[in-house]
Amino acid sequence: MFKKKTMDQHTLRTPASHRNQWLALLNEHGVGHPKSLQVMEVPGALVQATIGEPPGRISLEAARGNVLMFNMSPVQRLRQTRDGRSFVSDMLHGEMTLMPGGVPSQWSWNSACDRLDVFVSAEVFGEESGLNVVDRFLFRDFEMESVCWTLYRELSSSGSADCLYVESLITKLALLMLQRHSTASPAARVLPSSGLTRNGARCVLDYIESNLSCELTLNELAGLVGLSRHHFARMFKRSIGAPPHRYVLERRVERAKRMLWSKAASLVEISLSTGFSSQSHFTTAFHRVVGVTPSEFQRCNLH
Repeated sequence: MFKKKTMDQHTLRTPASHRNQWLALLNEHGVGHPKSLQVMEVPGALVQATIGEPPGRISLEAARGNVLMFNMSPVQRLRQTRDGRSFVSDMLHGEMTLMPGGVPSQWSWNSACDRLDVFVSAEVFGEESGLNVVDRFLFRDFEMESVCWTLYRELSSSGSADCLYVESLITKLALLMLQRHSTASPAARVLPSSGLTRNGARCVLDYIESNLSCELTLNELAGLVGLSRHHFARMFKRSIGAPPHRYVLERRVERAKRMLWSKAASLVEISLSTGFSSQSHFTTAFHRVVGVTPSEFQRCNLH
């Protein structure tokens, strides 16, 4: 039986502490602050988009999870040292480096740095399959590159990043790591080919409908049917015909349309009651789905 969650359930942790820790680390090593630093944390992962970080050198303690660094600079002269090995190279636009958890490291770069850092917990897939990546100093994976660019665009969308979408993207990225760049056994890399049961699908859809005004996460939706996030996302799409974040967005927009027809609430009230973080987030998402802004839609349907 589905239930409506209270507003304090499943609250995402604030990324402010990580952001402040990173800026403090830069200060400690005499590195100037970047022009832009966007951080978002979701269950099992954290993503950080950095633009214009001045050249410098830093030492990092061992991270608890796996670390992917994706280069968005044109060319970055980079030196990495970890586990007694050093690697120096011109890191090209779109190339990345991957580091398992538990490994301290040193980094230096000689020009302003634009990059995306993704920190993924070893428990991102739950108890069934731990994510332990192989140590790769420099490589290219075009499918992972595409996901990284999408993550960057979402994080840079003027504070209106969709948490469920970001979580879905990171889950996809983690799955690619598991399948292509990890120590996992072949059996652990097998994806389910079936969809959700009818009862399972109904439970999830009812829960979504009852909680459209709240922040939804892939983790909680998967928990309704006892699945890991990556299995759930794949099975949901197979059963419903759309990924979870897209389905939730479309349901929120449909509810917003009904409210706009009645003209009983302001755009701010509609945005908050349909689960958008702000009016600007609502306007951007509505326009993306419908093709017009909420105000334009309302004017056209009230005449």
